[in-house]
Amino acid sequence: MATRLHRCAHRILLVTLLAAIMFCSARDLRAELFRIALSTRDFGYLPLYVGMRAGMFAQENLDVQWIQVGSSVVVTALLAGEIDVAGIAGSSMRAAARGAPLKAVFFPYHRSLFVLMGAPSIKRVQDLKGKVIGTTGPGGTTELAASMVLQNHNMDPRKDVTFMNIGGAETSVIAMRNGTIHARAFNPDAAVLLKKQGFTELAVLADMGPWPWAGYSTSDAHLNSRRDKLKRWTRAMVKSLQFIKTRKDETLKIAQGEFNHPRDVIEGAWEICMKAIDAQNPGGVSDDDMHKNIDLTITQPLKLSASPPLAQLVDFSVLREVHKELGIAGRK
Repeated sequence: MATRLHRCAHRILLVTLLAAIMFCSARDLRAELFRIALSTRDFGYLPLYVGMRAGMFAQENLDVQWIQVGSSVVVTALLAGEIDVAGIAGSSMRAAARGAPLKAVFFPYHRSLFVLMGAPSIKRVQDLKGKVIGTTGPGGTTELAASMVLQNHNMDPRKDVTFMNIGGAETSVIAMRNGTIHARAFNPDAAVLLKKQGFTELAVLADMGPWPWAGYSTSDAHLNSRRDKLKRWTRAMVKSLQFIKTRKDETLKIAQGEFNHPRDVIEGAWEICMKAIDAQNPGGVSDDDMHKNIDLTITQPLKLSASPPLAQLVDFSVLREVHKELGIAGRK
């Protein structure tokens, strides 16, 4: 009898210990929350969505959750440590130029995804002389993109056209239809849709040279205290870019599910993304291209006497560690 009781107690103890071990293991394996803020939900963030749907973040034991909020709120949230990264590298870099402890850490694209689209009556860039170009606001990326195209065609953005703050993509399309504006820079999926409707593709910015695009930023505090977490996210993002480059059909299916466009529209937008992803330096930007971008998007618009040091605005140290682990040479 005593022996039976002893065996029963032994079994109960063993089951209890196994249950405790399983509970601890499940707790340890539970994915860590990783919070991302985006100011818009557009095609430029395709690598993030691919990473979520294709399992890259799960492989790094990260539960990625994103929210859409205004850029001014995002900067505050980054500084308060309420989010891990934000897809507003441009806004963060401008804040960093004024002294905020923020850094851009990842750029999925080293060229802009924008496409300058014209109304059906506009057949070439030169036809925009004396016309109105829509923007999302003075000094914004839509205005900078249009200005770059004009300059590339020997036109003066300050004299040859008028810029009008027209708002988002939907209101811009209406304004182009009724003649209020004659052109605007659009994201690639919107541009492909417009081209199918008879609008004119005037210029693909990815064909015109480097412009770090759709970047992510974080706080200096996160870089120091949550470096491993940031590194796992970075590794997943690099693998997501590699996935997009090499697994077209699977990428298109994910993009269709996210954006609900026909396959031909998704494929056209994907082709523009292919021009913008740097396979030799995924997620990174060369120092020279970064300096040029800072001058274009920060120094000139903010009327600074000199560009801030690169180290004040950008930190690719985590990305370089990931590149080294994955055998990617990268660029300087």
